Amino acid sequence: MFRKYYSTLYQFTGRFVKDGHVAENIVQEVFVKLWTNRSELNISTNVKAYLYTAVKNHSLNYLKQDKRNISIDDAYSFGEFTDYTPEDKIVNDELNCAVHKAINALPPQCRKIYIMKKYDDLSYIEIGEMLGISINTVKTQMKRAMKSLTEQLLHLKSIILLLIFWKGL
Repeated sequence: MFRKYYSTLYQFTGRFVKDGHVAENIVQEVFVKLWTNRSELNISTNVKAYLYTAVKNHSLNYLKQDKRNISIDDAYSFGEFTDYTPEDKIVNDELNCAVHKAINALPPQCRKIYIMKKYDDLSYIEIGEMLGISINTVKTQMKRAMKSLTEQLLHLKSIILLLIFWKGL
C-alpha cells in the first residue's frame, strides 16, 4: 500500500505545506498511524479516499501549528492584511459571509465537490476517486454549483463594481 500511494500522497500534501521534507514526514506519519492502529481501524470508504483524507487533515493540522507558513496572499484572503481600512474589513467580511452562505446552500454532494475543487485544489480525477464517482459526475456537479452560486451572488456584482469604482477615485 505504501509503494502504491506514497508518491501521489506526497504530491497531494505538498500542495498544502509547500515543503518537501514536511510533506514526506506527514505522509510517513499517516502510514505509521495506519499500521499502528490497523487492528482498531474500520475504513468504511475506499482505502485511497481514507488516505487522502488523513493526509489532508494532517497537513491542515501542521499549517495551523506553524503560523510562519502563511504567505501574504493567504493573510490577505483571510482578512489579516494590515492595509485594510475599517470600511474595507466590514465590506470584505460581508462579502465573505454572503459567499459562505451561498456555498452552504448548495446540495450536500454539490457543496462537497465544490469545496474539494476550489478550496482543496483537487483535480476532477482526484475528487472522483476519493468519492467513488465518475469524472463526468464531478464535472456536472461543479457546473451546477457554479450556476447556483452565480445566481445566488448576482446581486453582489453591482456592489463590487461600485466598490471598485469608488476605490479608484
